Amino acid sequence: MEEKNQEVYERIPWETLEKQGGDRQWLVLGIAGAVVAGSLGYSFMSNRPVLPEPPPTEAAAAVAAPTTTLAAVPPAPAPAQTAPSVVTEADLYAVDPDRLATEAAAHARWVVREYLAQDGSSEPGLLRALLPAEIPLPSTPEGLLVFVEWVDSVGVAEVDVGTYRVEVLARYMVSSDGGDYQRVDPELFTLDIGMADGIPRLLGAPTVKAVDSPATGELVLGAVPDAVAAGVEALSPGSEIVGGYVDLGGTWNVVVLASGPGGVLRPEMVPISP
Repeated sequence: MEEKNQEVYERIPWETLEKQGGDRQWLVLGIAGAVVAGSLGYSFMSNRPVLPEPPPTEAAAAVAAPTTTLAAVPPAPAPAQTAPSVVTEADLYAVDPDRLATEAAAHARWVVREYLAQDGSSEPGLLRALLPAEIPLPSTPEGLLVFVEWVDSVGVAEVDVGTYRVEVLARYMVSSDGGDYQRVDPELFTLDIGMADGIPRLLGAPTVKAVDSPATGELVLGAVPDAVAAGVEALSPGSEIVGGYVDLGGTWNVVVLASGPGGVLRPEMVPISP
């Protein structure tokens, strides 16, 4: 008879199983508690506000600051030297020489007017600008007034390239300490005016000399025919005929005394054509 396999069951006491089951229960509870604690900690850290980092201290900034090396700066180039403006003789003659002479004469008259005037209306600053810097200003005694009657240019000549010599005739009156004005004989002023750059400039102090008394002109007057006298009366009514002469063209030139403003009689010439 074959032997049958017999299963043998051992008896395990229930107390032993109950005891082992209790250890597993505590292990499960411990793991669950750890998981819960971790979740709570993560949630707390996630909701915590982030504080700004403190600024670095001076020492830290000094250590962290990069070292900068300045490259040598090349010196700035020197400005180009501009050659002085040179006005050639050809440039001057390209301008109308008559215009240059006219401007030089006008400037000379202006200089003489300011050079003489001491009537309370003159401006020392203006005369200072007209005269070269090396030329001193005129000095006037206290209480002296100078009134310029007239100035006129009587001659202009080009003495060098761009330089004109101008002769100016002037007459003025002088008063001292509030007295009457005394008329001074005309004087002739000679001035060199530079026009090299087209702008008139006085080149030196003027020369001054008295004008000689004019020579008396000779004029022979004869009797005037009645027909000519009638023509004079028509042109200058009420005038007194002094005399007349006939020129080469056959015209009678009659001198009369004509009444002017205020009743002043002055000699005038009345031409009567044939």
